[in-house]
Amino acid sequence: MAERPSPRELRRRLRIELSREQLLDTAEELFTRRGYHETSLKDVAERSEYSVASIYSFFESKEDLYLAVLMRRGAEQRAEMGRLAAEEAAAGDRLVAMVRAQVECRRRYPAWGRLHAQATKAGGAGAGDVPQAYRDYYQEIVGLLAAVVAEGQDEGAIRSGDPHALSRLCCALVDGFTLMDPMVSDEPAGLDAEEFLRFVRETFTTA
Repeated sequence: MAERPSPRELRRRLRIELSREQLLDTAEELFTRRGYHETSLKDVAERSEYSVASIYSFFESKEDLYLAVLMRRGAEQRAEMGRLAAEEAAAGDRLVAMVRAQVECRRRYPAWGRLHAQATKAGGAGAGDVPQAYRDYYQEIVGLLAAVVAEGQDEGAIRSGDPHALSRLCCALVDGFTLMDPMVSDEPAGLDAEEFLRFVRETFTTA
């Protein structure tokens, strides 16, 4: 049986976790505002009031930090979309629910929402400096949607077409909405969330 950590060890672990989260919060903000190339580890360290050496105690490189920033929220979104994809509801309803989950995740974490949309809007998830692990994550999201689209096509509830192509289109629409959503972006208001979800339903389902 594993030995239970002492209160002192628990406090030490909590301090480490809080420090890591603070670094991620700061990096998320800077990467979103300045971009990957214009953000240095020194910038993150100064804003967080840590040393660059402290950052290296958590992350191997700037790319490693960038990936951690992207995946921190992305993993939460993936888990929720996986749960929704496995439900017993009609495929069209699941598709819309999965899009809603993406919108809600980006509204909870607006800086991450903008960062994700910026990273994937030009040339897909392989654009720019997006790490391979995040490209793989993006393909998992597309795959979850594509599986639901294929089920809906078999039911006659979702429009015809290549499921992966339709799913990539759906993800691109979510990214576009993210960059216009006043709760996420500084851009002027366009569609509100419910209007956008109605648009998604009308575009992809046959109901």
